[in-house]
Amino acid sequence: MSDAVLEFSGPDVRSVLQGQTTKNFQTLSLNVAIDGAFCDLKGRVIADFTAVMTSDDRALLRTNAGVALSLQTHLGKYLMFSKTTLTLLPWNCWGCSHSSPPIGSDDLIVVPRSPSLYEVWCDNTCAPDHVITQDAWRYQRLLRGEARICEATMHQFLPQDLNYDLQGIIDFDKGCYTGQEIIARLHYRGSPKRRLSIISIPGSITPSVNDKVVDADTSKAVGSIVEVTQTDTGWLGLSEVVVDARERSLQVNDVGVLIHALQP
Repeated sequence: MSDAVLEFSGPDVRSVLQGQTTKNFQTLSLNVAIDGAFCDLKGRVIADFTAVMTSDDRALLRTNAGVALSLQTHLGKYLMFSKTTLTLLPWNCWGCSHSSPPIGSDDLIVVPRSPSLYEVWCDNTCAPDHVITQDAWRYQRLLRGEARICEATMHQFLPQDLNYDLQGIIDFDKGCYTGQEIIARLHYRGSPKRRLSIISIPGSITPSVNDKVVDADTSKAVGSIVEVTQTDTGWLGLSEVVVDARERSLQVNDVGVLIHALQP
């Protein structure tokens, strides 16, 4: 996994993360993993994360490695006046597949993702047992509709574009946080114009993140690729597209693609 682990430590950890993320850290129990996001003032997603509070003054967050560096800079102005330090840990993250995950601890975080899939974060340079390849892990994650932000897609999408509101990544009852007003207004007073879908792409092209999804009849862009991974027969991608995309003939790089709706 191309990920990094950030450590937030100090007596103000809960309040800092409460005010900067889409999840409720004030009521989060210790050693329980949650998925959330950091957003900018326009409500656009800066970073997605999985977090675990190992104590009341220590939280560990796993996010994309490239995004982690930018996130540190972004949060600097908010941490300046709080009793919280932010450290990029020299940890590794792995995706594993087995029916019996290891037991976690403060320095070995285990996050179940399905009955047989789980993440392991730790400072051990030796991989744990039952590690699967990054491509295999990403393929399973994309099938579950779990969109991740990378450096190339920071500040581009509203959480609703990525189905984060349908997946419990946004807590609409937690109160204020950066970007909350715009995100809540769309939730309560509007309806998303775009949603996340799975797309199947033939092997005749090599798609990339941010490639446009085009309506073949109008030649207008109706979405873009958020993530993509190679399969035995071509490519599997997650794309944010207009809500009526399944009724259109879609192309990526002038090649027809198939679209599959995700289940809420």
